[in-house]
Amino acid sequence: MNYYYEINLNFNDTAYSFYEWNETDKLEHIKKIPVIKVKSNVLKKIVTNNFNVSKEFLDSINGRVLCKDNIKIENACIFCDTKNCIAIEFNNKGYSIARSNLMLEDENNICEIAYSFKYKDIELTNLEIINIKDEFRQEIKIKNIINKEIIELYNNKNYKKLEYLYYEWFGKLENNIETMVKNMYEDLKGNLKEIHYEIYKIIKLSYSRI
Repeated sequence: MNYYYEINLNFNDTAYSFYEWNETDKLEHIKKIPVIKVKSNVLKKIVTNNFNVSKEFLDSINGRVLCKDNIKIENACIFCDTKNCIAIEFNNKGYSIARSNLMLEDENNICEIAYSFKYKDIELTNLEIINIKDEFRQEIKIKNIINKEIIELYNNKNYKKLEYLYYEWFGKLENNIETMVKNMYEDLKGNLKEIHYEIYKIIKLSYSRI
């Protein structure tokens, strides 16, 4: 078994890029973790799907992760094809339950040392495609906060504030509340614009004054 030592991983349902890791994320400080070299077509399936591995493979990595701070991870490993890496955590039935991308330095190091490893044939079953979001994590957060504000203002019949946000957003007045809400929702469906960040700041500022 090949291993990599001293690495921080950020296990989540979604494997966020390292530059999207937040201070509130619970990073796992790993002292030792198995590294499995796979073909590129296999790694592509691992990255884009949740899946099951065989009991034989699960047994081969079980209990081989050594963590700091008394954190216990029973079944996890890093998959690498010498170009890219991803860390996967499994439950006791061999199903992938969490994943983490790597810091750039760690990924480069693992890809380099993996050239000397032998490829491992792994059977992946019960593949279920992951809905990988194109948006950055912060963009999703901003959209969720704006959407939540719209819903709360509408449900609480706070139409004056809704009209104010709409005017700041679109630079015009609209008398129909339903039309306002519809237009806001539609505008948020695309990529974030500069005005969306401004609306987000207005919302955050209003809460800070409460």
